[in-house]
Amino acid sequence: MRIILGGLARKCGKTTLVCRILALSPQNHWTAVKISHHAPELGALFTLSEELQPGAEGDTCRYLQAGAARAYWLRGDLHAALPQLRTLLALSDNWIVESTAAIPDLDHDYALLVVDPANTDDAKLRALLAPRQPER
Repeated sequence: MRIILGGLARKCGKTTLVCRILALSPQNHWTAVKISHHAPELGALFTLSEELQPGAEGDTCRYLQAGAARAYWLRGDLHAALPQLRTLLALSDNWIVESTAAIPDLDHDYALLVVDPANTDDAKLRALLAPRQPER
């Protein structure tokens, strides 16, 4: 199963939902990936690092604590990282990626959108749900 989970705002419950999915089905041996657009190390377009320690601090630590077999954090330019990310995801039958931006770029079975009505910009929602124009 291939899932992309996104949201329209920070702190709307994306990581919590990822962790609930992981906890409900640890037998799927999930690979979980957090994508953020924070600047990576100096001079790099992106960094992709594997988390090795489960715990309550940090999203990727929470993924492992919830039952993910492997957890990664991709920081920086998603489009530059796509070849490496696709290679990584191809190694797992079941993966979940936390990133709204990845929806158009990764083949997936399900895309879930977390919306907090108290913290949602209506323009963002309309833009996300609008039909995509074909690239020329």
